[in-house]
Amino acid sequence: KSRNSLIVIASLVSKAPNLGGLCRTCEIFNAEALVVSSLKIKQDETFKSLAVTSDKWVPMIEVTEENLPEYLTEKRKQGYALLGVEQTNDSVNLNKFSFPEKSVLLLGKTL
Repeated sequence: KSRNSLIVIASLVSKAPNLGGLCRTCEIFNAEALVVSSLKIKQDETFKSLAVTSDKWVPMIEVTEENLPEYLTEKRKQGYALLGVEQTNDSVNLNKFSFPEKSVLLLGKTL
């Protein structure tokens, strides 16, 4: 089955449990890739316990925070829509949002 043209960028997410859960979610959605700040996260025991085996099936790409602007520019040139996740008064509810065919979903920093 071909992958959905959805790239989830979690380079700003630092907590292993969150990254493990995101990896599982990317597997469920058959995402094209999960972008993280370091592929070393795959060795973290907490990440592995939450990701289960999803990191073996989801392509993971390393893009550091410093290289993120360049990566996003390249994806835009390739025809991807750049989307940010936030909660504001002007936000569109996710269950009412129609994702473009090629989407890059940028997640913010976790506190």
